[in-house]
Amino acid sequence: MTQTTPTAALDDLVDGTTRTRSIEQPYGDRAQVLSQADEQSPLLDVPVAICCPNCSEAVTLYERGLPGVVPYFDAACTQCDVDLRTWCAVAVDAAYLQIVEPATLTTMVQQFWDDWLWSGITNSKGEPRTDEYTDRFATKTAAFGWDWEVTCPLCRRTRTALERDSALVGGNLDYHHWSHDPDQGVCLCRECHNIIGFDTYDTELEERAAAWGFDSRHDLQVIRLGLRDAAVTGRSVVPRSATALVDRYNLLHSPERVQQLLESISENESLRERFLDERLVAGIEANC
Repeated sequence: MTQTTPTAALDDLVDGTTRTRSIEQPYGDRAQVLSQADEQSPLLDVPVAICCPNCSEAVTLYERGLPGVVPYFDAACTQCDVDLRTWCAVAVDAAYLQIVEPATLTTMVQQFWDDWLWSGITNSKGEPRTDEYTDRFATKTAAFGWDWEVTCPLCRRTRTALERDSALVGGNLDYHHWSHDPDQGVCLCRECHNIIGFDTYDTELEERAAAWGFDSRHDLQVIRLGLRDAAVTGRSVVPRSATALVDRYNLLHSPERVQQLLESISENESLRERFLDERLVAGIEANC
């Protein structure tokens, strides 16, 4: 049965306290998933060990540093009996090898998988490969014995939970475009995709944005996304870090613009009421 959410409770999404987000680079620039290495990496100039993210054992040593981008890597961790690829191996400054923790390396790889999937994986021709890598990650997760699973970045529900909650929602993530040229967006579950768009068509949303004094439908979607993120995390959008929202959801908007949008509903009660409804918390109770 659907429960009515008081307006006052929804108002708490806009103003309140916030918590500091966890650090995603626990070893700074001294360790990174091998796929993330590029010509600017500080690991080009120091001896580097390629480590298993499950046990932290070094499987390969680059004594002269990483050779820039590493397009292909295939080595086995004999301790875990798992083959490693660029997207599931961690490059570590050899001087730090004795202090890295297996659990931390595991978290680094899983966070990289999340970020990569959520932003949409494509090949050099722009063709989608998200489903392909979802399967690859699932296979590697089973090999390592991890409990990681693909999740929607907004509602945080796993594919299993999404399939359980609603046959209509399903377990797949849909690519939501912030821009077609350049191609930029984020993968969301179908329910979150619909919610940030007020469950309506893009053309109607563009008309609504113009009527409300916004530049485009994406302004409305960013505000709705911020509010739903607040509902899921228990952190209000003000003073929520706009940079954190830009990074997590691969937004085309600048942090400054996101901050302006969120402050606009904080300062204008009548405008705020247009964005607050029960759909913002749909599916969240089942995930708590």
